[in-house]
Amino acid sequence: GGGATIFALSSAPGRCGVAVIRASGPGSRGALQSLTGTPKVPPPRVLDLRRIRDPDTAETLDRGLVVWFPGPHSFTGEDCAELHVHGGPAVVSGVLRALGRLPGLRPAEPGEFTRRAFHHGKLDLTAAEGLRDLIGAETEAQRRQALRQMEGDLGRLYQRWSHSLTQALAHLEAYIDFSEDDNVEEEVLAQGGGWLFPPPLWWGHGVSPGGFSPQIWGSGRAVPRAGVTSGCVPAVDGTVRALEREIRGHLRDGRRGELLRGGVRAVIAGPPNVGKSSLLNLLCRRPAAIVSPTAGTTRDVLEVALDIGGYPLVLSDTAGLRDTADPVEREGVARARDRLCQADLVLAVLDATSVPPTPVALGAALAELGAPPETPCVLVLNKADLLEGRRGSLSATCARGPPEPPATLLSCKTGEGLEALLELLARQLARLCGDPLLGSPSLTRSRHSRHLGACAAALARFGDGGHGGHGGDLAVAAEQLRLARRELGRITGHVGAEDVLDIIFRDFCVGK
Repeated sequence: GGGATIFALSSAPGRCGVAVIRASGPGSRGALQSLTGTPKVPPPRVLDLRRIRDPDTAETLDRGLVVWFPGPHSFTGEDCAELHVHGGPAVVSGVLRALGRLPGLRPAEPGEFTRRAFHHGKLDLTAAEGLRDLIGAETEAQRRQALRQMEGDLGRLYQRWSHSLTQALAHLEAYIDFSEDDNVEEEVLAQGGGWLFPPPLWWGHGVSPGGFSPQIWGSGRAVPRAGVTSGCVPAVDGTVRALEREIRGHLRDGRRGELLRGGVRAVIAGPPNVGKSSLLNLLCRRPAAIVSPTAGTTRDVLEVALDIGGYPLVLSDTAGLRDTADPVEREGVARARDRLCQADLVLAVLDATSVPPTPVALGAALAELGAPPETPCVLVLNKADLLEGRRGSLSATCARGPPEPPATLLSCKTGEGLEALLELLARQLARLCGDPLLGSPSLTRSRHSRHLGACAAALARFGDGGHGGHGGDLAVAAEQLRLARRELGRITGHVGAEDVLDIIFRDFCVGK
């Protein structure tokens, strides 16, 4: 349960110089005292060298550093202790067994430390997701995005939107309650400076009353609840419409955050025997794919993960695109076309010795591959080492750039042109993923998009007065604001988090 004290190895398993074993919960202090053999714990957040013993036998298990984090000033918000011991398997297992024999302690479940931090208000769900992404980050851009999210940038953005909705809802419900129940006169409604009236219905709903500006009351007329539109409260209406525009703009980010988090899915496509598998081997610097002069060697999709200029690229080698009677190769071609339709980026490979050096001819050869026209493409003209007098004209065509897709000459055999291709790929990936340190923080998960879409839809219904047109009911419109705020709260975990906690934390390591 939540009152138990948990422990786990927080550093990576296996042999290492130093292993970190963490405990969290009310029994952490006692555990530290038992394993060090003294009632005196170190000063908070100060590393202290101690002999670590088995409490049952008093046998020395190791000499290491211990540190004490009294709650709430700890990662989880609870009392925490850490043991920094030598990272040999025997030492680590001995300390873990000793902790497991202490009453009230149990091994932690995956992500349980972070889950406790969430329950104690140390971070919201977006920050917890950022922490998970930071642990799994493999490229510089992924690290930057994850660190920004872990430090709260995304959560603060959603909290700002939620605060705006809370204020708008408070103003709207005050207008509804005062105008009908308290029969507030026009000049009194227009004052709004202090808290002149009894608390309205939403007092106990976590809304701070504050002071009201004259603008929130619209015309200030006392009107009945039915038949009133949101236009009677123009500042609230304007706030909600501006917020809807901002959220929809946030949703139209081209999936930058998701692409950066999961990797841009790129497909190497082209006719048989143009060097697609050789290109994969060249980019990953190992013989990942079988290369043969026989056409149709590649039958299945081969996938590798790469770091290109700090951006993650998930690169797939596919079968050569052609009509064939071979049923196995035909299945490979079908899989290649399926991947082509799902790709975020296409590396179209053509034989430089067999294509005319004109933009029209290159465009026609590219169109034959059948890539979706909206998918970004990089044209790779391979076998440049076999070009003779045509190199200059092809180089000039490649240098023209847009509106043709970016193109480059390459020789997979000699490596000539590899640096130019890597620079071209890095530019394309930067355009797709953006700079994670600039501008508004990006969406990183589909659940964020789903809840934000529902939030924006509720705000749009509010703009229609709840029933469409201007004959709506303010009470119905207010309910749309509650729905919108609830969807934002589901992202950060302030509303209805239990149904997603297991999904979010199950991918954490045990010691985190």
